[in-house]
Amino acid sequence: MEMLACALILLALLERLWRWAAKVRKSGKSISATGFDEFTAAFLSTKRMQLEQRQSETMLRDDQTDGAPPVNRIDTVGKKITIVLPDKG
Repeated sequence: MEMLACALILLALLERLWRWAAKVRKSGKSISATGFDEFTAAFLSTKRMQLEQRQSETMLRDDQTDGAPPVNRIDTVGKKITIVLPDKG
């Protein structure tokens, strides 16, 4: 286990050095953070559940209009269509 921990620390240092040398801005999750997450998940079952929840959330679609009343209403019985225009205020 000590070898794995040392390898993760070395990976984090090498990644930091590479980012500094290549002048890469922080973008997204780093490789070493993923490694540390997996290392922690080996010991904590709650961390594993958190990682699985995060992965499932990235797969789900996020609509801005979820939960809002529909803008257009179609009444098939009365043969009537209602279109609500947004305010320009």
